Amino acid sequence: MQALLSILALIGAAICLYITVKCFMLHSDIEEFHATCSRYLDEIQEVNKELDEAEINFLRTLNRTIELTNKIASKINAFLDKFAF
Repeated sequence: MQALLSILALIGAAICLYITVKCFMLHSDIEEFHATCSRYLDEIQEVNKELDEAEINFLRTLNRTIELTNKIASKINAFLDKFAF
C-alpha cells in the first residue's frame, strides 16, 4: 500500500513539474508576444505622427490653393465687370 502511495506521489509530483514547466514556457511566450506588441505599437504611433504631419501639410496646401483660386476668381470677376452693361 505504501509503495502504491509512493508511486502516486511520484506521478503527482511529475504532473506538477510538467505543468510548472509548461507555465514557464507559456509565460516566456507571453513576454515575447508583449515585447512584439510593444514594438508594433511604437511603430504605429510613429506612422500616426507622420500621417498627422502629412495631413497638416495637405490641409495647408489645400487652403493655399483655395486662397489662390479665390484670388483668380476675383480677378476674373473684376475683368468681366468691365464688360457688364
